[in-house]
Amino acid sequence: MKQMKTLLVLLCVLLAACALSGCIGGSDDNSTNSTNNTTNNTTNNTTNTTYNPVTTITFEINNATVAANEIIQINLPGNLGSNGSWTYTPVDGLNVVTAEDAISKNISYMISAKQAGTYNFTAVYKNDKNETVYSVTQKLVYDEAPATTPSGGPVIVITYDGVPTPKTTEVIQIQTRGNPTTGYQWTALMSENGMLRLLDSEYIQDPAEEGMVGVGGTYVWYVTSNIAGTYMFDAQETHAGDDEPVAVFFMDVTFV
Repeated sequence: MKQMKTLLVLLCVLLAACALSGCIGGSDDNSTNSTNNTTNNTTNNTTNTTYNPVTTITFEINNATVAANEIIQINLPGNLGSNGSWTYTPVDGLNVVTAEDAISKNISYMISAKQAGTYNFTAVYKNDKNETVYSVTQKLVYDEAPATTPSGGPVIVITYDGVPTPKTTEVIQIQTRGNPTTGYQWTALMSENGMLRLLDSEYIQDPAEEGMVGVGGTYVWYVTSNIAGTYMFDAQETHAGDDEPVAVFFMDVTFV
């Protein structure tokens, strides 16, 4: 939990900027935004607005803590044109294993640390002229010493789909799985409210037969910025009646 609060009290994904990068902006009145974010970020889209996001970032948290030798996985889209490819910048203390899908060219980075600490991971997409087209930066926080028995699979997965670094005023959709019927609920914190604007949010229940209860679904947040830059998006999962969050997630999103 401490990991999550630190790590996850970052967003890294986008991905990306799929450029793995991220976080906060807007020209609206900040005090008004803060109120709206607090009251509307766990409810369904009440405006019935279609936002047409150019980027969708999905995050999945499989454990409330992240030990140094646990894996954080970042998935970036391939086939972004110009016969380009993704490469990452080596960082002292990080172990990175790369896998690429032969057909889609989507690339996955499985990242672990040699010891507890905070690291900045960067991946860039370059075209056939070796020019940088997209850049994704994610802060990774490993709060715990290596686990005696690591889980083997990724503890956190961040997946980018669409344009890694959208233009200002374009919309990013950020989403995660959840099930409020169990008493657990995700809420966007919008800690850096101002530059990054929360346009709306909704919870979409999975299809189910009429009368069926306990069905899970997807929490969705729509964010944008009027000002180019990298901003942090953060969210927390809480359980009814508990003061402390169960998990906290943060990531960087970038607008150009």
